[in-house]
Amino acid sequence: MRTIAHAGRGDVQTLLIVVPLVFFAISLGFDVVAMLSGAHVWGVAAAVNLAAGLVSGSLSSVYFAREHDRYRPGSRARELSFLFLWLSICALLPFAVSLVLRAVHPEGVTPPASVALSIMALGVATLAGWIGDEATRERG
Repeated sequence: MRTIAHAGRGDVQTLLIVVPLVFFAISLGFDVVAMLSGAHVWGVAAAVNLAAGLVSGSLSSVYFAREHDRYRPGSRARELSFLFLWLSICALLPFAVSLVLRAVHPEGVTPPASVALSIMALGVATLAGWIGDEATRERG
């Protein structure tokens, strides 16, 4: 029996890839606004979005780790899935460090190192998302 989630598996997987990216991109946008305006509230909003991105990214990584075992051994989809998982973890770590830097400096000013880490990690996360989507399409 096919459920809606099973019938649209590619769509669900694409959403699981995109949702953390959206949180991370919004967080970076709030950081830029906070740096330009100097308002503390934008830094707080960026930190909240960063935390939401870390939670959703971690949960989707767990889901994709389980999905990885379902790919046929030796297939291109399995290789892409493995690369996606490693890149996702490599992207989540700098975001986590960025969040810790914000917690260490709670006076309201977003540390420049935190923004630099977010920019770098967003690039890696975008690459990981593209590879994850390719793995989903390869599986069919």
